[in-house]
Amino acid sequence: MLELYRKYGHYKEHLVSITKKGMDGQAQIAAMMERFRQSPPSALNGVPVTTLLDYEKREARDLVSGQTSPIALPKSNVLQFILQDGSKISARPSGTEPKIKFYFSVKGILGPGDDPHVKEKELDDKIKLIIKELDL
Repeated sequence: MLELYRKYGHYKEHLVSITKKGMDGQAQIAAMMERFRQSPPSALNGVPVTTLLDYEKREARDLVSGQTSPIALPKSNVLQFILQDGSKISARPSGTEPKIKFYFSVKGILGPGDDPHVKEKELDDKIKLIIKELDL
């Protein structure tokens, strides 16, 4: 595994599920998605967000140039932030209950002399900071 981590990067996955209770729970989630659509973060954990994939609009938006290109996948209310370092954060609300899930796939580099346990802790810390920055 260490050879693969060194060759392709060390990835860490994490899931955050948020339930918004009450009469306006679904509306709060829709507002959250619209806020991310209209004003995606420019950076997370100090790493630039380079691309916003909006599967509802079926469009990829380069956040540096502003150019858009089509996504050839079925329409779905999903947003995905692609970071310059290869990390990805996806947001997907439930269609049947007042719940939204955030999927994290963060990437780090494991150098020849790096301790994989230290790298794992760094990736955990990176996820925690991104969660805080996204105000989840």
